[in-house]
Amino acid sequence: MELDKISNLPCGVTQQILSFLPIREAVRTSILSSNWRHKWAKLPHLVFDDQCVSDSHGRMTKQIFETIVDHVLLVHSGPIDTFRLSSRNFLAPVCIDTWIVHLLRNSNSIKEFILKPEGNGSPYNISSCLFLCPELTHLELYNCLLKPPTTFKGFPRLKSLDIKKVIVGRVVLERVIVSCPLLERLTLCDLNGLTHLNINAPNLQFLKVGGCFQGFQLRNTPNLVGLKVTGFRGVQAEVDSLKVLLLRSPALQELEISFGQKKNMMRLDDNRSCISTQLRVLKITGFSGGVKDEIDFIRFLLSSSPVLDRMTLQPTSADVSWELPKMLEDFRLVKKNFMDPLT
Repeated sequence: MELDKISNLPCGVTQQILSFLPIREAVRTSILSSNWRHKWAKLPHLVFDDQCVSDSHGRMTKQIFETIVDHVLLVHSGPIDTFRLSSRNFLAPVCIDTWIVHLLRNSNSIKEFILKPEGNGSPYNISSCLFLCPELTHLELYNCLLKPPTTFKGFPRLKSLDIKKVIVGRVVLERVIVSCPLLERLTLCDLNGLTHLNINAPNLQFLKVGGCFQGFQLRNTPNLVGLKVTGFRGVQAEVDSLKVLLLRSPALQELEISFGQKKNMMRLDDNRSCISTQLRVLKITGFSGGVKDEIDFIRFLLSSSPVLDRMTLQPTSADVSWELPKMLEDFRLVKKNFMDPLT
């Protein structure tokens, strides 16, 4: 009798094979043999999106999506490390609540949680159960209402927080950030109604901010090495990128800033000791090149960055002020003197 190689594959190999399949196809492997019938039910990474759960004709309906998620969570029997739920179709909040409760009831050691109900007109009010995940290391939310219960003590192991198009109060967000002592990566974009923020994250290394912010302060970010600030249309009105940027991050090495369409110029804290002297990469896009405030802004950055290695300037037009080339040449001479003070 010919050896059944498929049925006798090592457990690690079968799990590796299943990990490359969309969840719908992974479930279908149960028909291969009796040994494969329940192997998919131990997958540690569950991804539910429009592509993974579409039918054979590429169609995806609300009913198909909800049925597949219900079935997988009901049959799944192993620990779950990653749970991703994303759909452009409307998902009933009561269904999302049920899935989160079921998920955490059967696997309280989840490490990565991504929730993107893009098809919902109103933001999804996150279930309070989500804030009872002590092992969570990555949290990503889109189109949600973030309002932790008063008993929330933080995520002690969280290293990455990514929230976009989320409704959250300033005090609440600041409390969430400070309650994540190991936080290394933070992305904050299009937070409706939130214009100012104080960031206190001693282990933070990379920060991306964009949307309706008018100003934010980095109060305790000594390990920050990468900062990206983008400006674009806000939810209620068009807003430039940041108007006030206070940097107290001596380790900052990379800075990327994109000016918005309106020219309410960003202003940096005029205390130069607040600017990192370790800045090595600077990229500025979307500036007109002829506005005095912009030139002063760039001059301030250059004068505070003696070890800058690479700078990229992308103006919106070829009309660049004559002051800019002269300023860059002055910077080259200043840097040369800084590197070799005896010449």
